[in-house]
Amino acid sequence: MENPQTELPLQLECTMYFEHNPYAYETIEGLAVRLGRSPADLEKTLRHLVSLNILEMIGEGNSAIYCYNQPNLESRVDLSCQGT
Repeated sequence: MENPQTELPLQLECTMYFEHNPYAYETIEGLAVRLGRSPADLEKTLRHLVSLNILEMIGEGNSAIYCYNQPNLESRVDLSCQGT
């Protein structure tokens, strides 16, 4: 899977799976079954998503587990009444 045109859709598919299932913990094999993909296709993609901090990898090798790294969204609102 070296073609960037095929990598991006798979990255999006994996990201959307974990975004819609934020409490899922999956091995490569488990995710391959859920997405109907081969584990070989997923390995490079999952490692890339880990490098982007989209996914977290727990463990190593075939027993590694991947989960969604939920973004830390902060909303800061100034409720002070300045200028009144």
